Parts: sequence; structure tokens; C-alpha cells
Amino acid sequence: MVVDLHTHTTASDGAVSPEELVKLALTAGLHAIAVTDHDTVGGLAAAEEAAAKLPIKVIPGIEISTDWQDEEIHALGYFIDYNCQKLQKVLDILAEERFQRGKKMVSKLRRIGILISWARVQHLAKEGVVGRPHVAQAMLEEGYVGNISEAFRKYLSKGQVGYVCRMKLTPAEAVKLIRDAGGVPVLAHPGLLRNHHKLGEIISKGFQGIEVYYPQHDSEQVRLYLTLAQQYGLVVTGGSDFHGASRAKNKLAASTVANKVVSDLVKIREETKHGNCK
Repeated sequence: MVVDLHTHTTASDGAVSPEELVKLALTAGLHAIAVTDHDTVGGLAAAEEAAAKLPIKVIPGIEISTDWQDEEIHALGYFIDYNCQKLQKVLDILAEERFQRGKKMVSKLRRIGILISWARVQHLAKEGVVGRPHVAQAMLEEGYVGNISEAFRKYLSKGQVGYVCRMKLTPAEAVKLIRDAGGVPVLAHPGLLRNHHKLGEIISKGFQGIEVYYPQHDSEQVRLYLTLAQQYGLVVTGGSDFHGASRAKNKLAASTVANKVVSDLVKIREETKHGNCK
């Protein structure tokens, strides 16, 4: 039995609803999935409800964007209590930051003649958290770019005309927030980081796992991360980072791990101090 521990829904920047994701995962032959939307837990209840009627398990999770030494580092959290008030309070602040950031990006783009609508960006985000992919989609619809990657490369990446910075937690803050919410913090897709030589320092922020198996990791990287996992006593995880059909390399179940990893996460959660929602 295999599981995919990294998926996204329309609650953040995914293309499918939580209910649709669960059905797709079942069709893909997965035993379980972790729903890990960006900086929100808005899709977890719906995903769990959908899974309750089917032979598949949903692991409540999250992916929190952090900033450290001019590098964006993502922290995955597994088995979180998504009703934790401390967690909800921080996520509400981050959601408002994303909302205001989206408005500023649209304004900056409109000033250079890219006349996309803020109302359309909000519509694309549906009930989820507004993100750069929604701005990129609006640009694509209006013909200003040929694909989402072009929108990021030319306009929305750091240093480009449409980029707007936003508040982010540090890795240590994200790790603490995840643990306070009863979850297990895992370093996401280390292969995407520029500061590869500082992985040990990043792991020391309190991560208890590392995402070894990921569609963009090559065999050499996998061997390195397995070595780091052994060296630091980390649980080895993996997932597709599925957002929808637009990301061909990140198809659902493109990277999976054995069901035993779920048991390992539960064991870590039980054996170390997790949970401080007050």
C-alpha cells in the first residue's frame, strides 16, 4: 500500500476541490493522502468527510512558507489539529497578508499595461487563499503570457516587476507552530533549495522529517537525503506536490512512500512532545 504525502486543493492553489482530490487519489490506487495546502487548513474537513465514505485515508496536513537567509523554505506539517486556535490565528494573519499582496500585485501589473482584474483573481481563488498562481492564471486568460511559468519568470518572481514581498514565518517559527498544533514538521522538497550546503543548519531548526521522494529529485539527491535522514534521525517522507493537470511533472502519485511512513509519523507524534494550542 502506498501513500502520497504532498497534495493541494482549491483551498490554496490547487486545481481540484478536496472532494475531487480524494476521488482521484482512490482512482490512482493510493491507500492514503496528506492534504497539505499552502498556509491554510480550509480544505481538510471536506477532504476527511469525502474520505469517510471511501476506502482511503486523509492525513490532515499543511505546507507553511517560511523565509530564511533570503531563501523560501517550506515546512510540511502532518497530523495537525486543524482546529487549534493558535494555528488558526496565525493562518488568519497569513491569509490577510496574501490577500493584500494579491491586490498590490494586480495594481503593479496594471500600471505597466497588464490589465487583469482583481475581481477575476479572487474568483480564481474561489474560497481559498489568494496566491501568485491565481494572478498568473488571470494573466494567462487575458493572453499576456503563454503559460503559468512565463508569468512567474517574467513578472511574478522575486526581482520582477509584479513581485510583492509578504510576511513569512521563519523555519523555527513554523516548526513550533506545527508542533503546537500536534503535528510533525517535515522539510519539504530540499532539492529545490539554493542553500543546499546549509541543509544541516536548516534541519536543525527542529524538523523531524525530510521529503526525500519528490518528482524533481534525482537519484543522487535521493541518496543524499537518505544519508541526512539517517544522520539526523529523520523520518523519510515523499509526495507528488500535486496541484492539478497543469503541472505535468507533479502528477498525483508521481512520488509515493510505503504506508509504514504514516505509522512512523504517528509514532514520532506520540513519542515526542506535540500539542500546545492554548
